[in-house]
Order: sequence, then structure tokens, then C-alpha cells
Amino acid sequence: RWRWMAHDLGKDYVIVNLPDFTLRVFHDGQQVWMTKIVDGKPAMPTPIMSAEMKYITVNPTWNVPPSIVAREYMPVLQQNPGVLQRMGLTVSSNPDGSVHISQPPGERNALGRLRFNFPNKFLVYQHDTPDKHLFAYDKRAFSHGCMRVQDPVKYAEVLLSIVRPRDGYTQDRIRKMFGQSEADISFPTVIPVHLTYQTAFVDEQGKLEFREDIYSRDKAQLA
Repeated sequence: RWRWMAHDLGKDYVIVNLPDFTLRVFHDGQQVWMTKIVDGKPAMPTPIMSAEMKYITVNPTWNVPPSIVAREYMPVLQQNPGVLQRMGLTVSSNPDGSVHISQPPGERNALGRLRFNFPNKFLVYQHDTPDKHLFAYDKRAFSHGCMRVQDPVKYAEVLLSIVRPRDGYTQDRIRKMFGQSEADISFPTVIPVHLTYQTAFVDEQGKLEFREDIYSRDKAQLA
């Protein structure tokens, strides 16, 4: 798998190891921070890919993907038309007549207070979450494919200290932006994001580590 990766990951970059459920930030080629993540469940795996992070959204609106609308919300809506409003979700119609479901910014929003955007064809991103209890598990494959970050405010501070070092984006300043209105913080330069799948790797102490093949990718790879 490493042979298929870009040989130059970048001077500054984010690297995720999906089977290890970790995210690491590198600046000038050195690791400066890491955090736990939740990634996709085996039936909805987070993809292996590289993309460029371009901005952070504060107080994001959650536009529920059509696949989740069809599979999870339409059956509920048919049984009880008022239940989604009680859950804080907004139901409307798309121009083509299909159902559009969204959740306005706020504490209960499924994306939490921050979304980290690196546009890609898989429509995945990294975000905050109100479900903090999931980070207590060793194996954290619970999402629909996006990555939930344990400490998103610190993550935002670390990224912004790299791309906008003179703008003073401290954790305190970022928290003061929390509210009801969506706002974007753009990156003057992009940060590469590499989503990798390393079931065997060497840790910082030089010790060989193995992780469970959560998405059953190794068997096909070895074949």
C-alpha cells in the first residue's frame, strides 16, 4: 500500500491510520499532534485516499446524505411524520421531489461545532461529534464513513497555527465563535490529508504493531 501512496506526503500534512483509529498532524516533517478518531463501520468503510484540506466550518449545518435519508430516516418518517422535527431535524423537498433532511447548527448537531473540509469524490470529511462516549472504545468503527475527531478544537488550533500563524486562532477564540450561524475559516495554503490503511506499522519506539483488518482489505491485497 505504501508503494501506491505519494512518495512525498508534504512538509505539513494530516495522516489518518484507519485500523489504528488515530489522526496525526505533521509540521515541517515532524509529528506535532495526534488524537483519537471514530471511522466508518465495516459496512460503510472510510475510503483510502489523499485530498487537500481547504477550510474549516464553524457551526456546520448537517445536510443528511441521500443514502442515509433513504435507509434510516424515510422508514421513520413514514411511521411518524412529526418525529424528525422533535429530533431537531428539518424536512423539506428537493427540486426533483425527493426528501431533503438537514440539522441546523447547535450543540445537538451530528457534526458538533466544527467540520474539517477536504473536498473529495467520496464526500467524506472530519468533524466534531456530540457522541464523546465512543472514544472510550479501543475499536471505533461506528460512523457512516466520515471521521469524528476526539478533540476538534485543539485540532483546529493546530491546523490554523500552521496555515494562519499570525491570526491568533487559539482554542479560546475558536470556542467564542460557537453559536447558531455557520462560518468558514479558509486556508491560504492547503494541507494534504492522507487516509491510510496500515494494519502493520512501526510505532515511535520502533516496536512493530498490528491492528485488526477491520475492512477485510488485507486478504484481497495479499491475493
